[in-house]
Amino acid sequence: MEKLEFTTKDKFGNEIVCEVIATYHDDDTNKDYIVYTDKTLDENKKLKVYYGLYEKVDNGIKLKEAKTPEEKSIGLQIIKEILNDLNKLNG
Repeated sequence: MEKLEFTTKDKFGNEIVCEVIATYHDDDTNKDYIVYTDKTLDENKKLKVYYGLYEKVDNGIKLKEAKTPEEKSIGLQIIKEILNDLNKLNG
């Protein structure tokens, strides 16, 4: 399966390549969510995973921060479901 990747910039302006883990369209809010990683590890050597909103643009995607409690809740729920599914596959 082909990896879906996109390039973004960190808060210092450095380009980073991120890998898409999952996307989700919420019909109720008509918003698109993305779960992704920058392929770095945290202090416990676990893969760092992020989520947010995104919109499709001509040359790829544009990340947008989840700001409202509802947006954050949906993003966290998506991550939990993905991790549960991965644990079932690996367990």
